[in-house]
Amino acid sequence: MKKLLKAVILFVVLGGAAIFFYENKNDVSLWIEELKPDPMGFNAYEKGQCTYYAFDKVKKDGNMISNRWGDAENWAEGAKRDGYVVNHKPAVHALMQTTKGKLGHVAYIERVNKDGSFDVSEMNYIKPYKVSSRPITAEEAKSYNYIHPKKNPKAEDEKVQN
Repeated sequence: MKKLLKAVILFVVLGGAAIFFYENKNDVSLWIEELKPDPMGFNAYEKGQCTYYAFDKVKKDGNMISNRWGDAENWAEGAKRDGYVVNHKPAVHALMQTTKGKLGHVAYIERVNKDGSFDVSEMNYIKPYKVSSRPITAEEAKSYNYIHPKKNPKAEDEKVQN
């Protein structure tokens, strides 16, 4: 009986794989993509820091950034290296980044105004674990880098499962 059950399970699995490959014209890239973990599944940044907060804000948008860029001072270079758009144009849901300060700083752009000013939310600008918000003038905006997150392909999967 156990051998029969094993044979049936094996038949079902192999049959399913055969159907999948036939329907997708042997495109294993779909399987590989499905098996990849969610790039936003784990926030590796230190709790209470600006990087931790920025990662979580991006995740809530259904977007993605790396969890391996280290301190905020390294984020613009890390983002460029990983193929993200990094420029001097603030946008809603982008990240404002600077190398100034001991370890740099990142903040999340909540709103951009017609005059070029914008509002950010951030953590650890005042003190660790403290979330705050502040306006950035159009003149101040010129001194920052802006990292534009990519769409997270796994975000839709999570919405369907929840």
